[in-house]
Amino acid sequence: MSILLQGAKFKKRLMPLLFPMMLAGCTNFFGSSFTNVLKNDANASSDFYMNKIEQTQEIEDKQTYTLLAARVMVTENKVPQAEALLAELKDLTPEQQLDKSIVEAHISAIKNKNSLAAEQLKAIDLTKLSASQKSRYYEVAARIAENKREIIEAVKARIQKDYNLTDVQRKQENIDRTWALLRSANKGTINNTSAEGNVALAGWLALAKAYNDNMSQPAQLNKALEDWKASYPNHSAAYMLPTELRSVSNFQQTQLNKVTLLLPLSGDASLIGSTVKAGFDDSRGADTSMQVETIDTIATPIQDALSQAKQGGSSAIVGPLLKPNVDAVINNASAVQGMDVLALNSTHNSRAINQMCYYGLSPEDEAESAADKMWNDNIREPLVLVPQSDLGQRTASAFNVRWQQLAATDANIVFFRSTDDVSVALQSGAAKAVYVVATDSELVDIKSTIDNANKGLQIYASSRSNTSNSTPEYRLQMNGVKFSDIPFFKESDSSQYQKILQATNGDYSLMRLYAMGADAWLLINKFNELRQVPGYSVSGLTGTLSAGPNCNIERSMTWYQYQDGNVIPLN
Repeated sequence: MSILLQGAKFKKRLMPLLFPMMLAGCTNFFGSSFTNVLKNDANASSDFYMNKIEQTQEIEDKQTYTLLAARVMVTENKVPQAEALLAELKDLTPEQQLDKSIVEAHISAIKNKNSLAAEQLKAIDLTKLSASQKSRYYEVAARIAENKREIIEAVKARIQKDYNLTDVQRKQENIDRTWALLRSANKGTINNTSAEGNVALAGWLALAKAYNDNMSQPAQLNKALEDWKASYPNHSAAYMLPTELRSVSNFQQTQLNKVTLLLPLSGDASLIGSTVKAGFDDSRGADTSMQVETIDTIATPIQDALSQAKQGGSSAIVGPLLKPNVDAVINNASAVQGMDVLALNSTHNSRAINQMCYYGLSPEDEAESAADKMWNDNIREPLVLVPQSDLGQRTASAFNVRWQQLAATDANIVFFRSTDDVSVALQSGAAKAVYVVATDSELVDIKSTIDNANKGLQIYASSRSNTSNSTPEYRLQMNGVKFSDIPFFKESDSSQYQKILQATNGDYSLMRLYAMGADAWLLINKFNELRQVPGYSVSGLTGTLSAGPNCNIERSMTWYQYQDGNVIPLN
C-alpha cells in the first residue's frame, strides 16, 4: 500500500512537469518529432504560426512553424510574404523539404507559372505524402488545370483531392469548387467527355447534365436531382450537395397578383421614368391577369410609396429608379418585408437582402463583358483607359476584379482627363489592345492618338461612344473599333425596333431605358427562378439576364464592330 501511495505522490509531482512539455510542440512525450505536424491540416492563421516562430527555441521547430506560416499565407493571398519566409529556410529535414516543395508548387500555380508548377509537382513522391498533403498536392494540380482552362482535368484533380479530405468544411469547399467548374463549362464539354473507368467523374458529369437539361424548367429540376441521387447514392455530392444547389429543393414558382411600379414621373427625371414605364407596359402587353399600380416617386415620398404598395396588397415592387430612393429601401428593408423587390438601380450600399434584386444598365456589366471579350480574344496585357470620374472608378474596378479572376494579375488602368494622358500611357505600356470608356468625340481623339502612335492596338469601347448622332464619316473613322451595347440594336429591321425608334426620336439612351423597362417586366415574372436557380437566365432586350452575387442582375453584352462604314454584330 505504501508503495502505491508513493507512486501516486510521484505521479502528482510529475504531471505538472509533463503537461507543458506535451503542449510545447517541440518533442512529444513519446519522442516523435514535432515536424510530423506538417502531415496534418494547418487550421490556425498565419499570425498564430508567426508568433510560434518567435516563442520557439529549437531550430527544427522554428522551421516547421515557418513552413506552416508560409502554407497558410498562400491561402490568405499573402504570396510575397510566403515567398520571403521560404527564402529564409535552409538545412531542412527531408520531411520539411517535402512539405516545402508543395508550398512552392502552389505559389507557382497561383502566379500562373503553370509549366514550373507542373515540374515541381512531378518531382514530388506521392507515396511519401500523407492524406492531408495529397489533398494540397491535388489542389495545385487543379489550379494548374484551371489556369489553362482545362475544366475536366481540374475536376479530375479535385476528385482526387476529395478522396484525401476528412475535414467537413474543406470537403464542402472542394465540392462547391468542383461544381463551379462544371457550371462554367459549356454543354458540349459536359456531353462529350468520356468518364470510362472513373465513377466519380461520371457522377459529376451526370449531375451537370441533369442540371443543364432542366435549368429552364425549375419545377422539374428538383425531381431530376433526386433521380441523380438515386443513380449515384455513394457519390460525394450525394452525401454533401453543392451549396448552390440546396436552394433548388425549396424552389417555388413565381406567382404574383399585383405589382407596384415606383418611378419618377414628374419633374426633371420624368422623361427617364416615363420611358422605362413605356417599355414595361409594352412588354406586359395585353396581360390583364396581374394588376399593376404606378406611383410617382417625385410626388410621393419613397416611404409613403412603400407603405401604399404594402397596404394595397402588392406582392412585388419594380423600382425605385433613383439612387437615393434605392438607398432608402436598403436602409429600411422591413418596409418591404413579404414583397419581392426588383430595384431598377444599384448603389455603393447595395447588399444581399432577402427577396430583393438590383437591375440596371450599369457600366460594371460592360466592363466585365469587356474583360471577358479581350481574354477570349487572346489579349493578355490590356490597357484600360477610363475618365477621371465616378464612372471611371466604377468601370476600372469592375474590369480589374474580372481580370484578376481570369489572369490572376492586375490590368493596366489609366485615368485620363485629356488625350495627353493617353499619349503618355501609350509610350509607357506594352499593351496589344485598349479598352476605352469615352464619349464619341473623346473616342475620335483617342483613336487618332493611337493611330498616330503607330501602335497597331486593337480598340474596344463601351456603349458610351455609341450614339444616334454618329455620321457615316464617324463610322468610317472608327473602322475596326469593337464596342459593346444591348443586343436590341441588332434588331433594326424589326417592327418593334422601328416603333421604339419613333417613340424615342431615335435617342439611343432612351431606347436603352425603354429596353430596360421591357426587361423589368420579364424579370419580375421570373423572380423566384432567378433567385433560387443558379444559372437561370432570361433572354431580354438588354441582354441575357441572370442573378449574380447579392442578386445583382448581370447582363451578357452583344459586341459590334465598325467595318467600312457599317456596324456589324459580332455575336
